[in-house]
Amino acid sequence: MTDTTWAGVVAITDDRYAMLARLAGQWLLEPQPEPIPIGEDSVYEDRAIYIAVNRNGNACYCGKTAPTRALNRGAAATRLGQHVNGSTSKRDEWVEYWVIPLRDATPGHVVSALEKTVAARLGIPLVHRTRIPRRRT
Repeated sequence: MTDTTWAGVVAITDDRYAMLARLAGQWLLEPQPEPIPIGEDSVYEDRAIYIAVNRNGNACYCGKTAPTRALNRGAAATRLGQHVNGSTSKRDEWVEYWVIPLRDATPGHVVSALEKTVAARLGIPLVHRTRIPRRRT
């Protein structure tokens, strides 16, 4: 298996971010219409949609956060750190990220649906892994 990333074809602009943030509707905490360098914190959001972009500002990845434990920094920054620490190609390509922070009370199914919708609007493929229960012997 190769360690490749999606190079992205859609640039995130202020207008595009605003359109994506509006998709969150009542669940939007507060828009953050500025990209954040990878490695820097956003805010102390727990639930969010985040979009990693390359040097050209093209969307490469869309993910969600819904941590099950308290974090010392924003959930989006924490999750992106996990991604780039585990992948040389992501570390080399992803330079910034945009965050759509969601209210803490946002239901998990809403977070998941919003992630899929944002990814679809950006033309980013989502990778779904089916968890197969281990058989204990």
